[in-house]
Amino acid sequence: MLAVVATVALQAQTVQPLPVETEAKFLKVLLTSAGQFGFACNDATLKAKLEEEGVSVGPGFKYAWGSSEPEVKALKAQDRFIICPSLDWIKAGAALALVEENGKPALYASTANVKASGMTLPDAIAKIAKKI
Repeated sequence: MLAVVATVALQAQTVQPLPVETEAKFLKVLLTSAGQFGFACNDATLKAKLEEEGVSVGPGFKYAWGSSEPEVKALKAQDRFIICPSLDWIKAGAALALVEENGKPALYASTANVKASGMTLPDAIAKIAKKI
């Protein structure tokens, strides 16, 4: 566990959130590859972009966007598959962090948090995600 926290802390220095348009497009691909029909998201800007992409957005979906550390913790208590824009929130329970690293999109996956959500990563996503 300490290795994960140290790795996340080290990597967090070189990453930042992606533009919302990129987040929405990636999330649509992720949901489609996972066979999911919708997404839970309280972030108004991202929600609007997801809806533009044709993604159903509502509170009851298993896959959810965590837009803050407290929200990630609350979603984890609901056994959701949480995707967030910060590596720091992996330790709070997010399964995936979608970030910009050196000017390019990067995906980090916590295998423990994916397993805790009761979901599995689609093969295409598992191949590109950096495991932490």
